[in-house]
Amino acid sequence: MKYFFTVFICKIFILLLKLMGKKATSAPGKLAFKLYPDILKEYQGRVKKEIIAVMGTNGKTTTNNLLADFFEEAGYNVVCNRIGANMDEGSLVAFLNKTSLFGRTNIDYACLEMDEGWAEYILNFITPSKIVVTNLFADQLDRYGSMESIMEFLKKAIRKAPNATLILNADDPISCAMAKEFENEKVYFGIKDKLSEIETSLNEGKNCFVCGQPLEFEFRHFSHLGKYKCLCGFERPENEFNAKDISLFPAVDFEIENYGRLTLNSRGLYNVYNTLAAFSAATKCQVEFEAIKRAIEKYKPQTGRMEKLSIKGKESYLILAKNPAGFNLSISAIAEDMRKKDIYLAVNNRISDGVDVSWLKDVDFSPIINESTISFTTAGTKATDALKRLKEQNAFNCTSFDDMKSAIENTISNSTGDVIYFLANYTALYETKEILDEVRI
Repeated sequence: MKYFFTVFICKIFILLLKLMGKKATSAPGKLAFKLYPDILKEYQGRVKKEIIAVMGTNGKTTTNNLLADFFEEAGYNVVCNRIGANMDEGSLVAFLNKTSLFGRTNIDYACLEMDEGWAEYILNFITPSKIVVTNLFADQLDRYGSMESIMEFLKKAIRKAPNATLILNADDPISCAMAKEFENEKVYFGIKDKLSEIETSLNEGKNCFVCGQPLEFEFRHFSHLGKYKCLCGFERPENEFNAKDISLFPAVDFEIENYGRLTLNSRGLYNVYNTLAAFSAATKCQVEFEAIKRAIEKYKPQTGRMEKLSIKGKESYLILAKNPAGFNLSISAIAEDMRKKDIYLAVNNRISDGVDVSWLKDVDFSPIINESTISFTTAGTKATDALKRLKEQNAFNCTSFDDMKSAIENTISNSTGDVIYFLANYTALYETKEILDEVRI
């Protein structure tokens, strides 16, 4: 009775919030936990097939949403926290949204993105059969403390699911080192061959997390993602799911070895990895390639995931980047576009972003500081810091604004390029999106 009463109250609360124009992604979950602290446990037995947890630093939301799309295209009913509400309340609200007013459910799969710091707690209530780890990079170190701390958070979560299959990025030595101590079944995905002669910066992943010695890289696709080995015997494992023959512009197009070719409605090397991660999990759940291919053809990126916009008739892109790795991957994707471009860069340091933005020193803007970039405009609470980093790398035609709307209007009105890129971290992204929705035609 407690379950049915809690669902009834929270469903009405969700409806009221939506009528008020609210997103209702977390608040109903907080109310539900107060009414019935163990309510999330109720859903473990209500999922007919599998619960899949998606964790890692970058790409969780895209990977999780793609995975849910694959299942839905195959005809399954799916629970998914699609907009990145990845703490306990967000997971619970995803279930509540798929529950009737009187507590009835029809759920085949649950795809749940989980914040690294909250995953262990969430797994006190539900146990996934598969855990996808997209990658591990330094992120919000004022919150997590160190890369070792992030790894320990994930280890604690995995220990809660000793029978879960781990789906891992073989190209990421940090993820693979983290998972090495577990006896869980492991499935690996990665990019088979060297992509480019361009070397990117190498920070947190240069030393082996098994023994501490420097890693030897045969090649790197980006940062520490590539083909590696260590004198201690640790090396990149063999992949079950390999991407090859990759084209990154104007759209991502690649083959998954032994399965077929995919063309994405998005750009950037990171979307190869996101797609591979979701593909690996779905294929292990017996979803057929043709259903996956159809889902990818229909897929539209979420807000800020290389989201294509038309701003006063000009092609534009809104891109979320939350940490150095995210910024550097996004910059690499922008650099692939050789058209004339104007770039807007917004950096906030609110609690959700991480207060310490000293990580800006690890962002390499040099690939887009060239003749194809006409102007840079910085905004946000750390606009001055972003401007300083650009000038340290000899960027030209740079302007900074305290007010985000002024920065956006300046970028649009003075743009003489073929395309505008709006690059923003977490809270700055949603502020930027709201303003763009006001000004675009």
